[in-house]
Amino acid sequence: MYYFLYNIFFLLGLTILFPFLLVKIIISPKYKGRILRRLGKGLANQVGGVGGKGTRIWIHALSVGEAASAGSLLAGLRRMYPEATIIFSATTRSGEEYSRRTLGEWVDLFVPFPLDLVWSVKKFIRLVRPDLFILIETDFWPDFLHELAKREIPAILINGRISAQSYRNYKRFWFLFRPMFSSFRFLAMQTTGDVDKFVSLGFEPGQVAALGNLKYDTLVPDNKGQGRGVSRAELGIDPDKIVWLCGSIHKGEEEIIFRVFTRLCKKYADLYLIIAPRELAMAADLLDLARENGFKAWRRTAAFGGKEGRVMILDTMGELAACYGLADLAFVGGSLVAEGGHNPLEPAAQARPVIFGPHMEDFTEISRDLLAIRACIQVNDADELGTMVAKLVADKSLRKNMGRRGADFVGKQQGVTRKHLELVERVLHAV
Repeated sequence: MYYFLYNIFFLLGLTILFPFLLVKIIISPKYKGRILRRLGKGLANQVGGVGGKGTRIWIHALSVGEAASAGSLLAGLRRMYPEATIIFSATTRSGEEYSRRTLGEWVDLFVPFPLDLVWSVKKFIRLVRPDLFILIETDFWPDFLHELAKREIPAILINGRISAQSYRNYKRFWFLFRPMFSSFRFLAMQTTGDVDKFVSLGFEPGQVAALGNLKYDTLVPDNKGQGRGVSRAELGIDPDKIVWLCGSIHKGEEEIIFRVFTRLCKKYADLYLIIAPRELAMAADLLDLARENGFKAWRRTAAFGGKEGRVMILDTMGELAACYGLADLAFVGGSLVAEGGHNPLEPAAQARPVIFGPHMEDFTEISRDLLAIRACIQVNDADELGTMVAKLVADKSLRKNMGRRGADFVGKQQGVTRKHLELVERVLHAV
C-alpha cells in the first residue's frame, strides 16, 4: 500500500508540473539529454559487454560532495575485488561530471541514475544487474530501493547521517519512512549519535553501526611528508627560520598575503614565506610581487642560486603536502576568496597549526571539526589574518598544541575505509 500511494502522489506531482518541466527541457538541451538517459535511453548499448561473470557493485552518489567521499572506498574495492565490475552513478550533472573526471581509475561503467518511476527503475536494475548496491549518505528513492529488495539485491547505506530536522521528520512520519529504510541490509552511519537516532526509531542495533566518515579517509594524505627528499637544507632554508607556508593560493589572495607578510617582517626578522599557487601559471606573477615588496625571492624550479632570499615560490606539482611538514604554521588558500577552500587536513596531519578564511564551503564538516578541537583558526579578512599569524609566530607553545590536536584528530580518522570494506565483504558473503 505504501508504494502504491507513493507512486500515485509521485505521478500526480509529475502531471501537475509537466508543462513547466517540458518548457525547461525544450529550452535547455542539457536537461533533454539527461532526462532521456535517466529514463533508460541508450542504456542497453552502454551496459552491454561491460563486465563478465564477476561480482557487480553499483555505487551511487547524489552530487559532488558524496562522490568525493567515495574515492577511498572505490580504490579499496578495486584492490579487494580486482575482477569485479564497479558501476557508478550520480544524480546531479555536476556530480556526474566530477565522478567521470576523478573516479575513472577504479570505475568500469558510469551510468545515469534512473528517475524513480517503476518502469525506468525496473529497466535499469535489469540491465545493470547489480549484486550489491551502495548508497553514499543520502538520495533515497522508494521505488528504486523497493525494486532492489524485491529482487533480493542487498543495499547498504554508507556515510549515513541524520540532521536534527530530518530526525524530527522521520519520527513524526516514521510509518512512511520505515518501509524505505527497511530496504537496506545495513546502515553504516558517521557517528554514534546517528546510530542512536535510528535505534530510537526501531532499528535493531545489529542493523546499524557507526563506521566513521569516509570523507576523512579520502582527504587525509597518505604521505605525511617524510621520506620524499624535501628538507629545509635542500631548500636552503635556515633551520631557525619560522616558516609560514601558504598553500593553494588563488588570484586575489596573493596581495593580501604579501601585505601581511611585509608588515610582520618588520617585527619578526626570522619569518620566512613559502607560497604555493593553485595554478602554476601564477608563479611568475608571485615572483614579481615578492620583489615589488622588497623581498629576495626564488622559484622552487629554478637553480640553487638565490636561496638566500626570504620568499620561496613553490611552483612544482605534488610537493605541497610534503612541504607542509617543513613549515611552522600554514594558511590554506581558496578561502579568503570565494573558491570553496582546500584540504586543511594536509597541514593538520603533520601537526601544523592551520589558518583559513571564511570560504571553506567545500570542506565544511572538516573545517568545523578542526575548529571545534582548536586545531585551526578561521579569519575573515587581511587584518584578522595578520593578527593570527603574528600570534602564532610569537607563541611556539600555541603552535605546538594546535598542531598536536590536529595530528591526533587526523590519526583517529584512519581506518574508516577498512571498516567499510569489511562490511561489504560480510554482506556479499551472506548473499
